[in-house]
Order: sequence, then structure tokens, then C-alpha cells
Amino acid sequence: MMKKFLTVREAAGYLGISEDELEVMVEKDKIPTYKIGGVYTRLSLDDLNIYRRKIPRRPSGQESGRHFIADDIKDFFYFNDFYILSCIVIIIILYFIFK
Repeated sequence: MMKKFLTVREAAGYLGISEDELEVMVEKDKIPTYKIGGVYTRLSLDDLNIYRRKIPRRPSGQESGRHFIADDIKDFFYFNDFYILSCIVIIIILYFIFK
């Protein structure tokens, strides 16, 4: 049976960690990597399964929930800043018109 190899992005998603965290682990030789064609770095699914049993589970408490809510709020203002500022300008203009 042929071994299944994953890219760094796929392996990070499989382990539930960020790509940066995975790259740090690879640099510290905690997870073996393979060069496909001498260029592309791949990780074996068998090696990831072994390492997956060793990593601690992240707590799913309210602290992490607050972090995600803060990120959602930050994203909302980042992507909708034009509309928010436009509404504020329109309200100010209407205030001075109907004053």
C-alpha cells in the first residue's frame, strides 16, 4: 500500500494547528518530512497520526470563545469600515441639514 503524503497546509489542518506552528515543529525535527522530487516538502500521514496522539488537546473553554468573538468583531470592522464611515458622514450631514 502506498503511503499518503500531505502538504504543510493539509498537515496543519489535519493536526488542528497553524502552519507556522507546524513549521516550527518540523524545524525542531519533531515530525519527519520528505522531499518529493527534491523540492516539495511533504509529511507522511502515518507520522502525523503518531504525533497527533502526543499533542495536548486545546481547551474549549470560554477563554478561547472570547478570542474568536474578538476576532469576529475585528474582522467585521475591518471589512465594513467604508460602510460604517459612510453612515456616520451621512448622519452628520443630515443633522446639519435638519438642524
